[in-house]
Amino acid sequence: MKNKLINFIKSNKALVFILFFTFIFSLFYSFYFRITPAVDARGYDNIALNIVRGNGYKEDISANILRDNAINRIGPLYEFFLAGIYYVFGHNYEVVWIFQSLLRVVTVWLIFLICTLIFEKNENKKKIGLIASGIVGFYPDLIEISAMLMTETLYLFLFCLMIYLFFKYFNNKRILPAVIMGVVFGLATMARPPILFLTPVLLFYFYRKKMIVPAILFFISLSFVFTPWTARNYKVYHEFMPFGVAGTYNFWIGNYHGANGEQEQPSEALNFIANHEIKDLQKESLKQIRLFLYNYPCEFVKLTFLRINKYFSIIRPMGFWFYQTGLGQFIFLFFSAAASLVLFVFGLAGIIKSFLLKNEFLNYLFAFTIITPLIIFVTVVETRYRFQIYPLLSIFAGYFIVQLTNKPRKFIDSALLLSISIIFLNGVLDLILSIDRFKERIGWFF
Repeated sequence: MKNKLINFIKSNKALVFILFFTFIFSLFYSFYFRITPAVDARGYDNIALNIVRGNGYKEDISANILRDNAINRIGPLYEFFLAGIYYVFGHNYEVVWIFQSLLRVVTVWLIFLICTLIFEKNENKKKIGLIASGIVGFYPDLIEISAMLMTETLYLFLFCLMIYLFFKYFNNKRILPAVIMGVVFGLATMARPPILFLTPVLLFYFYRKKMIVPAILFFISLSFVFTPWTARNYKVYHEFMPFGVAGTYNFWIGNYHGANGEQEQPSEALNFIANHEIKDLQKESLKQIRLFLYNYPCEFVKLTFLRINKYFSIIRPMGFWFYQTGLGQFIFLFFSAAASLVLFVFGLAGIIKSFLLKNEFLNYLFAFTIITPLIIFVTVVETRYRFQIYPLLSIFAGYFIVQLTNKPRKFIDSALLLSISIIFLNGVLDLILSIDRFKERIGWFF
C-alpha cells in the first residue's frame, strides 16, 4: 500500500499538488476567518443540534413543529451530515471545516477522473483534467463556501460523484452499478433537490443503451433513499412533501409583481409564514405562482430573462458576506470576478469548440450543462446557486485551454472571440440593468 501511494505521488505530482493545496487553502480560509453561522447556516446548525439532542428535525425547539421553519430549509441531508459530526465530535465547527475541506479534495479528484474518462482517447486527457480540477480546486467562491455551514460543499461532492459513476459505468449493463448510481443520485437529491431535473438525461441514456432492468433498479434505489423522508413529512404534516417546501417557496419569492428575480422575499410571503402553519406554504406558493403567471405573463418572461442574464454575469462575484469588510473583501471580490471570467469565457469556448466532436460522453456532459441552470431561470438566482455548473464548465474550459495551447501561434481563436463577445456583452447588459445596485456595492469601498 505504501509503495503504491509513493508511486502514485511520483507519477501524478501535478495532481497531488492541486489536491494538497485545495485542502490547505480551504482549511486555512476556514480557520483564519472562523465564520459564525448566520441566516441559512444558523438554521442548519440549529437543526443539527436539535437532531443530536433528540428534539427531532426542528430549527426552533420552542416553536410548534407545524410552524417551525426547518422544513423550509434545503435539506435534509446536510443537517444530518452536521448532526453526525456533532454526535461524534461535539458541537465543533473546526471538525466540520476539516471534513468539508476533505470533501473538496475528493470533489477535485473526481473532476480529474471524469476528464480522463470523457477524453479517454485524447492524448492530453491528463492535462485537461489538471486544468479542470485546478479551476475548481482554487476557485475563490468554492473555497469560501467550504468555510461556511452551507449545503454546497457536500452537494458538489455528491453531484461530481454521480457524474463520475455515470461515465465510469457508461456501457456497463450490470445491476450493481445502477444501484450505486441510484443511491448516490438519491443522496444528492436529499442535499439539493434540483439535481432531479437531470432525470430526463438519465432516462434518455437508459433508453438509448437499452438498459431496462438497470433503469428500473436505478429508480428503485433512488426512490428508497428519499421515501423514508417523504413518509416522515406526510406523517408530521399530512401533506405530500417529498423534500420540503423550499422549492415551491422559491417559485413564489422569485416571481411576484415587482420582483427582481433574486432571493428577496415579498412582505406578503413573510406575513403568510408568520400567520400560518408551515405546511400551508406549499399550497399558497403554488396559488401565488398561478395568479402571477395569469395576471403578469409578460413580467414572468422579463424576470426569466433577467435571471438568465444574472446567472451568466461576470459582475456577480461572491464575497458580499457579513464577515468581511474593506480591502480584504475588495481583494476577494476581485479574484472571484476574475475566476468567473476564466470559467465562463473558456467554458463557453470549450462548449463551442467541442460541439461538433463525435464524442458521446461530451454530448451527455453538454446535456447536463444545459439542463443544470434551467430551474434557476424560473425561480430565483443567487451567485451560489450557480455552483452546480462550475465543475461541468471547468471540464469544457480545460479542454479548450489545452486545445489553444497546442496551437501556440494561433492566439486568436474564433470560438474564444465568440465566447468573449457573448460573456462580456452579457456582463455589460447586467451592469446597465443593475447599475443602481452596482453603485451601492462599489460605494462600500470608497
